[in-house]
Amino acid sequence: MTEPTDAPADVWSFGLDDTADGLGAALALSLPPGDPAGWLDDDERARAASALDATVRHRLLLSRVALRLVVGRALGRHPRDVRLGREPCPRCGGPHGRPVVVDGDDLHLSLSRSGGEALVALRRGLPVGVDVEQHVAGPRPLPGRPAGRGVVDDLPRWVRVEAALKATGEGLARDPDGVLLRSAGDGVATAAEGTAVAVDVLDLPLGPRLAAAVAGVGLAAAGARVHLPVTDAT
Repeated sequence: MTEPTDAPADVWSFGLDDTADGLGAALALSLPPGDPAGWLDDDERARAASALDATVRHRLLLSRVALRLVVGRALGRHPRDVRLGREPCPRCGGPHGRPVVVDGDDLHLSLSRSGGEALVALRRGLPVGVDVEQHVAGPRPLPGRPAGRGVVDDLPRWVRVEAALKATGEGLARDPDGVLLRSAGDGVATAAEGTAVAVDVLDLPLGPRLAAAVAGVGLAAAGARVHLPVTDAT
């Protein structure tokens, strides 16, 4: 039997400016009959409805459809039967900490979006964190940071740190500047200080437009399997 620390992470990369059918094809998954919007729970629909911009709203909805498709396949369940919840926030105790699968057979997940791109990471037995950001020209604020505190040169470090903090469950309740990353070479680092537990961080090779990383305990040895979108040219 595979020990939990030996379990690799699986990471799916996909675009959000698509239809549900296009998403299913990109993920190489068959969509069950019915309207995918009907798979979502009240909280997911309310969060999407709160977005004033139609593009942002569509991307939010499609990311949740993708999450349910991938988790549903892993658990052998219809996407609408996947129950998602959240841990308590480490800062205030409110119900908005990292996402979890309820009755998920020890399956852990992480979701990240940046513009029209998204990643879903799954791992059995141990928490996982994933982050993706799009490269842009010139300085810009990074998510959750004051203006002027983050620039494009910070992106590789930023995604590694945010993936690590998602994996530990601390999120931005922990100051990212206090996290020490020690390089192990070949796109692998360890968040050894400034986090609740030490986690390995792996860079994800998603092309020049994106900076991305996945993190978890023991991932330097266990590795990560990256599932790129299926296209007509694939």
